[in-house]
Amino acid sequence: MAAASASAPGAALAAQKVKLSDGLVQNLAVGKVYRDHKGPVTGMDFTYDGQHLVTSGEDNSVYVYSCEKASRVRHLRCEKYGVALIKFLHNDRDCAVAASRCETDHVLKYWDFHDNKYLRLFRSHTAKVTSVCPHPYEDMFLSGSEDKSVLLWDLRQDRPVAKINGQGTTIANFDQQGLVFAASVGQPKIHLFDTRNYAKGEFTSFDLRTHLTGNPVAQTVQFSPCGKYLLVRTASQLVLVDAFDGELVCEFPVGGADSAAPAGSPAPVPGFSPDSQYVISGVTGGDVCVWQSTNARLVHRLEGHTATPARTAFSPAHALVVTAAETLAWWIPDSLTPAAQ
Repeated sequence: MAAASASAPGAALAAQKVKLSDGLVQNLAVGKVYRDHKGPVTGMDFTYDGQHLVTSGEDNSVYVYSCEKASRVRHLRCEKYGVALIKFLHNDRDCAVAASRCETDHVLKYWDFHDNKYLRLFRSHTAKVTSVCPHPYEDMFLSGSEDKSVLLWDLRQDRPVAKINGQGTTIANFDQQGLVFAASVGQPKIHLFDTRNYAKGEFTSFDLRTHLTGNPVAQTVQFSPCGKYLLVRTASQLVLVDAFDGELVCEFPVGGADSAAPAGSPAPVPGFSPDSQYVISGVTGGDVCVWQSTNARLVHRLEGHTATPARTAFSPAHALVVTAAETLAWWIPDSLTPAAQ
């Protein structure tokens, strides 16, 4: 992948705020490449204001980057537990929830980056953690696991405050307002819960078999920033459904059965642009596709990774896309890239 190095000029290359459009997306080019991780990237997240990015990897390292300065600002290690997934808390660049990679201890860590210490360890899951989603405003987060449970946690308590039992691997995610959360509990369904009244059970559910083939159990589910849609990724399909009635809006051509991740491996994690206009995902062969969200029209294909990018994301605030396989690529409009390229 040809690009300026991590020390190249253009320190504020990611700080530009512009309106997203097809033309801007089609003009994306690699502005920076980071090769900090010595192995695949396992987790990636922006702060809610888009000022910072965090990544975790199979090398047990965590890196924090400034998006304003386009520079690495922190490197931490987690030798004992490893880090599989990582998410910022409350738009706080110094605190995150991280899921362990350890095969015998499936602990979740409330991690203070500034002092490099764990403020709390959350132990309840008995198998690999498959999803972590902090509430956007409250001191709580959701976790899913291969132990067939979704857990709701309060950051101030060691034990979960709620548990939803499933029939297989589970995942869960809050909407942008934190009022509702969606869960997949090992069945080909998406269940929606009222965050304030979760004890009453789901208020609705959608059967994915209406729209998808095989046994379509969701590996990821995300609300669009506008709240109108759910983006659902199974092992071999990626679809957008209406968040109110579960009706299929469109399917994105990620390759079908030929693109299915190997057994035991997660499919690439897709994402929305902050205006809900676009969907982005890694696809087989190392490319990244950006589609119009509501009609699956391909807007642009980003080429350069040698392995399928497992993590892709639009910045919530800047003209920036970040993609991650073993390398971390920052894509910005070509007019903003350093002249050294």
